[in-house]
Amino acid sequence: MDEFSFIEYLRKKIRTAGRVRVGIGDDAAALGIGKGKQLVVSTDVIVENVDFNRKALSPEKIGRKALAINLSDIAAMGATPVAFVISIGKPAYITTVWLKHFYKGLLALTKQCDVPCIGGDFSRSKEFFASITIFGEAAPDQIIKRSGAKPGDWIAVTGFLGGSLLGHHCDFTPRIREGLFLAQHVTPSAMIDISDGLVQDLEHILKASGVGAVIDLDKVPVSRDAKKMSSGNKKKALSRALSDGEDFELLFTASPKKKKILEKIWKKKFPKAPLTWIGKIEGKNPVIRWMRHGKVVKAPKLSQKGFSHF
Repeated sequence: MDEFSFIEYLRKKIRTAGRVRVGIGDDAAALGIGKGKQLVVSTDVIVENVDFNRKALSPEKIGRKALAINLSDIAAMGATPVAFVISIGKPAYITTVWLKHFYKGLLALTKQCDVPCIGGDFSRSKEFFASITIFGEAAPDQIIKRSGAKPGDWIAVTGFLGGSLLGHHCDFTPRIREGLFLAQHVTPSAMIDISDGLVQDLEHILKASGVGAVIDLDKVPVSRDAKKMSSGNKKKALSRALSDGEDFELLFTASPKKKKILEKIWKKKFPKAPLTWIGKIEGKNPVIRWMRHGKVVKAPKLSQKGFSHF
C-alpha cells in the first residue's frame, strides 16, 4: 500500500461530522466557525535528508521552505493565511546559532506574507525536523477542493515546471495572491498545488472528481532549470516538468466561460506568474490521455511518477 492509498484508507476509516466542512483528502481541512466563515487548517513537516540536505542549504532557506510549503497548501484552497504554530525536533548537532538562522529565514517570510507565528514546541530528536500547522480563513463558497472538476473544463497551471532541485524548491513564492484571486473572482471547479509532480497531482484531482483528462504535451510549461538539468534533451526536460515535484505552482480546472475571463485579465493582474492551459477534462475514467502535435500519443516515460513518502 503506497502513501496515497493509505491516506484513502484513513479517509474512509475516520468519521467526519459536526463542524467539519472539508476533511481528509485535500490540501487543507475546513471547519465551520460561524456564519459566513470557515477555518482552514493544514500541516506539513520537513525532515532532514528527506525534504532537504542540511549541508546543501543554508538554515535561512530551510526555515523559509518550512513555512512556504504550508502557505502553498492554503493558497491551493483559495484561503487567506492567518497564523501558524511550529514544532521543532532538535538533534544534538544543531546549535542554537544554526537555529536562530533557521528562524531568521522563516520570520522573514512571515513579514512578507503577513502571517504571524503564535507558538510551537521543541523536542529532542535524532535528525532535525520542523512541523508547521497553519491556519487560514475563507468564506463557505470560497473553498476550492480537488473534487469539483467536470467534463468540458479546461486545465491550467501557473508558472513553469520541473528542475526544482536547482533552487526553486526552497526559494519559490507561494501563490497566495493568485489562489485568493481565483477563489474570489473566478472560482475554479478544482484546485491543488503541485508538490508531488504534475502527473501525480493531476491524478489526485481526477480521482477525487471521478473524471479523466487529456493533456497536450506541447503546452506543458517546462522551466529553464528542467532544461538545464537535462542538458538540452527536450524529452528529459519534459519528463522533469511532468514528474519532478516541489514546483508549488497552482494546478486548477475551470469552465470554458471562466477560461475566457481569465485570458482577458490574468496577464495584467499577475504579469510575473504565467498561466498556461495544458488540456481538458474528458470522460469519467480517472486516467490521463496524451496529445502531441494534435495527435494521440503514448504516455511519456517518466523517471519517476512523483514523490511518495512510502
